[in-house]
Amino acid sequence: MLLCLLLDGCFAWAGPPFVTDDPETPVWHGWEINIPFTLENTPHALALEAPLCDLNYGFQPNVQLKAEFPLLYVHPSEGSPQLGLGDTLVGAKWRFLEERERSPQLGVYPQIHLPTGNGRRGLGEGQPSYILPLVAQKGWDKFTLYGDIGYVVQTRKGTRDFWYQGAVLLYELSDGLELGGELFGNSAEEAGGDWALAFNVGGQWTIREGYNLLFAAGHSLAGESTTTVYLGLQILTGISKRGGSANEK
Repeated sequence: MLLCLLLDGCFAWAGPPFVTDDPETPVWHGWEINIPFTLENTPHALALEAPLCDLNYGFQPNVQLKAEFPLLYVHPSEGSPQLGLGDTLVGAKWRFLEERERSPQLGVYPQIHLPTGNGRRGLGEGQPSYILPLVAQKGWDKFTLYGDIGYVVQTRKGTRDFWYQGAVLLYELSDGLELGGELFGNSAEEAGGDWALAFNVGGQWTIREGYNLLFAAGHSLAGESTTTVYLGLQILTGISKRGGSANEK
């Protein structure tokens, strides 16, 4: 049960390499495949996704289908390490408003956590949860600002539904290199729990067309002391660049 509680807020990497989601979608009939190694270290456990397989498909110019399959390694401060398949995340993103000169992109991104991990071994929640976010993005010059606000419905005993939100500011330092920072948080996820706030810094470096290196690291500012690291490879079947519509990719 302790491992389930620890993993309940783990690895919510949404808009790689950051936690916050954006309304961008892959090129129509194209793929965005993210293969990262992630780390989360708390006073109670060290948890790794080694690796996470994050598959995204451009079903329509403004619709994305998503599936994530993590291989989890969890080493609690008290107890034996556990290794195995974690819970599966599936979802669909719909960008219903395109960016204009005076208005941002807007979209919704409902997702479901399916209990494919072994909850008795602490590799999953044992029950499904439902994520219901609204996402937005606006670009100007070499800057891109995007954010989300959402509600999570949890069904496992001992948890509670909660709100979350986040924002990311990116700067295009040079052709092929973006750097940025993120601030995100959520209300209490468990009965008697506290709200949490954390930050990440990171970015994206284009190795060559269709291949990007994604990286980020951060730490909690409020709530339980937590350190996170994300390092991964992104593979695109078409050109993808933040700030443009799917038809431009």
